[in-house]
Amino acid sequence: MRFVMYKYGERDYRLGLLRSDETIVDVNYAYEKILAEKEVPSYIQMAAAYAPSDTVSFLEGGERCMKAAREIASMEFSLNSVSVDGKPLVFRRSDVKLGSPVVNPGKIICLSHNYYDFCEETGNPVPPEPRIFSKFSNAICGCDDPIIYPKMTKCLGYEVELAIIIGKKARYVPVEKAFEYVAGYTLFNDVSASDLTTMDKQVCRGKTFDNFAPCGPSLVTKDEVPDPGSLDVKLFVNGVELQSSNTKNLIYDVPKLVSFLSECFTLEPGDIIATGTPGGLAKDRTPNTYMKVGDICTLKIDILGELTNTITAETV
Repeated sequence: MRFVMYKYGERDYRLGLLRSDETIVDVNYAYEKILAEKEVPSYIQMAAAYAPSDTVSFLEGGERCMKAAREIASMEFSLNSVSVDGKPLVFRRSDVKLGSPVVNPGKIICLSHNYYDFCEETGNPVPPEPRIFSKFSNAICGCDDPIIYPKMTKCLGYEVELAIIIGKKARYVPVEKAFEYVAGYTLFNDVSASDLTTMDKQVCRGKTFDNFAPCGPSLVTKDEVPDPGSLDVKLFVNGVELQSSNTKNLIYDVPKLVSFLSECFTLEPGDIIATGTPGGLAKDRTPNTYMKVGDICTLKIDILGELTNTITAETV
């Protein structure tokens, strides 16, 4: 299954199920309707518990929520379907705005130096253990949002990454059980102000400007990604391929990362782990290929789809 956080008109973002025909079913409204038609008492409260309207609450519900989602996916709701109280229930992709699959993650954990080809290209040694840093939640945005070019930088870089979305609370998880704690995967662009990270000699400022973590378009559940260690990852700016690799080149793969990070701190449902980027960064090319206002940046990862954002000038 593929879950999105969508916005229709003036509504807040709500959890939707993205279908193969590119229509989106509101998870909570759909389950309310299913329960009401079964004449289940307190169907509104039941739907809120089994089919919440936000990703984190849904993931916290575990298997009971996944079971409800599978039932929703089996139903043939049409574009004319409405909720119990008459609200639209199904939407065309073109009629809604998509946010990040998790619009307000508790943690955004990022990896550096985690591709063999990146280390080889840049002359960096392979790290003896994962190297991590974090981004703040203000950096999160979706595929329908722009990447904002801050006034403070002149070197706006891109980084295509496979992201893990945690499905349940994890602490001291052994590698062999790590996938049990993964909800699914999405695309992640670790946008960077490279001149600032170089000047600061650390990455916090240069990595956490508003909209510096485009994520999406959907949370693809782990059952649809049988081997996250064999996915092609690519990045294009204005149609020109600038990054190309495969997750088989990850130094620390998905289970190793989940296990390692769970030893560092508690992982919670909805936490995002960006697994690092391959070679081909703007700052490492001659000439440099930094993004400019008006550029279109597209990420592609097998199975997960595409994440595209346009670069716009900061107007504040």
